[in-house]
Amino acid sequence: MIRPLRAVALDLSTAATAIASTHASTGEPRLSVRTIDSAKRPLHMQTDIIDIQVRQACGFGSGNRLLGEGWADLVVIEGTFSRQSASDYPLHHIRACVTQWLARQGIPYVDVAPATVKVYATGSGATSGANKVTKDKVIAAVIATYGRLLHIPPTDDNCADAVAQLAMGLDAYGQPLAPVPDSHRRALNTVKWPKLDLSMAGVR
Repeated sequence: MIRPLRAVALDLSTAATAIASTHASTGEPRLSVRTIDSAKRPLHMQTDIIDIQVRQACGFGSGNRLLGEGWADLVVIEGTFSRQSASDYPLHHIRACVTQWLARQGIPYVDVAPATVKVYATGSGATSGANKVTKDKVIAAVIATYGRLLHIPPTDDNCADAVAQLAMGLDAYGQPLAPVPDSHRRALNTVKWPKLDLSMAGVR
């Protein structure tokens, strides 16, 4: 028997990180998404704010103390864009801190390219022309598909991305949040998903 996947999705940002999850920090099933405001703060404070929220989403409190019966099975992280300038250094720093902690805790994580998230959310990867997949189109598609399951702010593209990432992770392991067409699901094939033990015998 397969147990429900406990997943977390992160759309990391120095200003407004979005976190979507299938469970509360104490382990009870509770689908949610929220944005963490860390704008206009020094990098070390942004890192601390995001680090605390990520740990809680994965089931850990201060001192890596478990808050409930178990912890996240999988964390889906949206990949970052690279620029020729050093302007994206703060985001890469935050990302490195988050992934290092996940690795030390033994929590599997997977990178999903922003373009792949767009395809899963909308069915299209168009980057130009009239069919270009804009942030507004992603928000509209995510609300249309998952809005009945949880509240997604209609102007928050970060939350929309995080929900789409969470849905991707669940779908990849046979536990989709909602049915989506094959034109959307083809995005799953471009991601190298880690092997997970979701048997009831593996309950932590």
